[in-house]
Amino acid sequence: MENFELEDAVKEVMDGILPKKSRKIYEAQYDTFVKWCCQRKLENVNEDVLLKSKTLSSSTLWAHYSMLKTMLNVKRNIDVSKFYKLSAFLKRKSEGYKSKNAKVLTLDQIDKFLLEVPDKDFLMIKVALIFGVAGACRGKQLHQLTISDVTDMDHALLVNVRNTKNNVDRNFIINNSNKNGIDLIEVCRKYMALRKPETTHSRFFVRYEKSQCTVQAIGKNTFGKIPQKVAEYLNLPNSTLYTGHCFRRTSASLLADSGASIDVWKRHGGWKSASVAEGYIENSINTKKIVADSIFGLGVGNSTESASAHQVSGSAVSASSASSTSSKNNILQNTIDGANRLLNIVNCSNVNIHVNINTNNKDL
Repeated sequence: MENFELEDAVKEVMDGILPKKSRKIYEAQYDTFVKWCCQRKLENVNEDVLLKSKTLSSSTLWAHYSMLKTMLNVKRNIDVSKFYKLSAFLKRKSEGYKSKNAKVLTLDQIDKFLLEVPDKDFLMIKVALIFGVAGACRGKQLHQLTISDVTDMDHALLVNVRNTKNNVDRNFIINNSNKNGIDLIEVCRKYMALRKPETTHSRFFVRYEKSQCTVQAIGKNTFGKIPQKVAEYLNLPNSTLYTGHCFRRTSASLLADSGASIDVWKRHGGWKSASVAEGYIENSINTKKIVADSIFGLGVGNSTESASAHQVSGSAVSASSASSTSSKNNILQNTIDGANRLLNIVNCSNVNIHVNINTNNKDL
């Protein structure tokens, strides 16, 4: 009886390893692999079996591998990470593969849309654009916003983003810092004021038709097509490439162009990994100009674009940087003191350490 209870407890713990949001996708991928093995009467799963599996021959190679690796570990206690031939095969198959990223909007294109498009037909799309770019939001995150997630603080709107992909709740501010004098807050307030009192659900975004809001919530598929509608109005080429990730990538790219550090990017978009955050950054001409200016002697300080691009936004970042510099100086000083004491102990009389520490050195 105790063995059965132990097995149930282990099964419960192992099942908890699977991500809740994509559990069904993981299980479907595993079921497909199991059916493939049954059709070929393969009872044992080893490296050779996985190399022959057709479930790994697709454009989603690494995604399928990741799901199978987790499921085989949970279901059969097989550690696929030790299959080195399989890893080498996957790397070779993915050479030259370039994923299709959503295209991004420029700040001028955003301003043009907000200024020229009439509110009568496009007010909801304007608000979705503002929220999406200001908060680096996916279409799904806009779909999940509720009225309690948006707080009007008179001078700004505070928006909370919950149930994110990496389970990190975050928030962002919408204010009137637009260079062309567009009142972003009033555009949002105009839409919020049209919400009908009889609306029974709490979703923030509701359908907007003929200058009026309805009680019907907007579906997540609609949000995925909003960037395409913006691109179509602006007559941008390949408008279908402006997908649901467009606003998120646009926000990350604009922030990168401003000269913000990678830590600011990560906090803004809720990314845990720097490499993932960089994957959202568009290779902009503006950034390349700054690099060219630095290489050919104009320097960051002498270029107007470069100077503006390297301004630090917010005193909190400066305070954090100063604190980090001080901490690193203390660590370095302690290390040097320890080295000197060690040298004295072993009587290394011919060795002298002369180190000057500039506590104001920002490179530390």
